[in-house]
Amino acid sequence: MDIETIIPYGLAAIAGFFILRALSRGIRGRRMLVARLTKEYRQALDGSDRQKALAAGREYYKFFRPDRKLTIYDEQAIDNDMKMMPSEKVPVVVDQSNTIVDQLERLAKLKEKGILTDSEFSEQKAKILRV
Repeated sequence: MDIETIIPYGLAAIAGFFILRALSRGIRGRRMLVARLTKEYRQALDGSDRQKALAAGREYYKFFRPDRKLTIYDEQAIDNDMKMMPSEKVPVVVDQSNTIVDQLERLAKLKEKGILTDSEFSEQKAKILRV
């Protein structure tokens, strides 16, 4: 091979190297972006901020659309994901005594303390016994 043949092959090889390197970095960059979007969306769904989860979900699903526009199917998927979010914690008061006897005892204590009058006591006792 003479120098006039080697130079074009060498330049093509160098250009090919840089093209492959750029493609590799692009693929690796896309994978990193997918991993970041996935992580952010999952973290938002684990929290209780519904607005943050909605924004993260929209960003996540837009990424996979060629035109970067959400469809009704994407919105439905986000809605389904958000239904699995932990709901706001509301304190629940559990009545420890459900028996009629316990209710009558509590009522009697209120009467003894003077909180209820005789007529109020009789009314409440009648309500409890009707149930």
